[in-house]
Amino acid sequence: MPQVLKDGVRRRILQGALRAFAADGYERTTMASVAAQAGVGPASIYRYYPGKEALFAAAVPRAVADGLLRILRRRVAALAAAVGAGGGAAAMAGADDGGQAILRFWLDHRLEVVILLDRAAGTPYAGFGERFVETLLGLTLDSLRRRGARVQAGSPGHLVLRQVFVNTRRALTAILEAGGDEAAVREAIEAFWSYQLAGLSALTARLARR
Repeated sequence: MPQVLKDGVRRRILQGALRAFAADGYERTTMASVAAQAGVGPASIYRYYPGKEALFAAAVPRAVADGLLRILRRRVAALAAAVGAGGGAAAMAGADDGGQAILRFWLDHRLEVVILLDRAAGTPYAGFGERFVETLLGLTLDSLRRRGARVQAGSPGHLVLRQVFVNTRRALTAILEAGGDEAAVREAIEAFWSYQLAGLSALTARLARR
């Protein structure tokens, strides 16, 4: 008699996998730890997924990774346009920059984003966190070049910009990982943005004058 797979059990397994991968990273997570998070027996998981690799692919689908980068590029491009038009931090904050869209994405995919940014070693997304940083850095450098600035690799300006975005990755991971209700996470992210936008506006303005 064929096994009957239940959607409710599958959802519990996927949520348990997300919690386990976010807590311990892919490499340290075991099927037993996923089972404990999901509240099912370890044997039950194998009825739905043949192994940890297949489970990870289902829990963190490519569409989420691609969507994160796509919405990130859109936001940074809009922010860069606001600054390029002569605006400072206020213009950046007030720009129609997709900020609410990316915030909604982060809130809807909290654990997936934590895993992609910091816990994906051993998976096809092992370099995703670094790619996130390089995407932010590359888009910002492109904006500066359009304004006539030349920020050379290895220069103090390049070093500082890169560190800003390394810290962005760390801060976002910490905020999303901390949990809490949606209002608390939203407040924390918006507070971080207000700090970051002011700093980036001042930094890019300084670099553009060089």
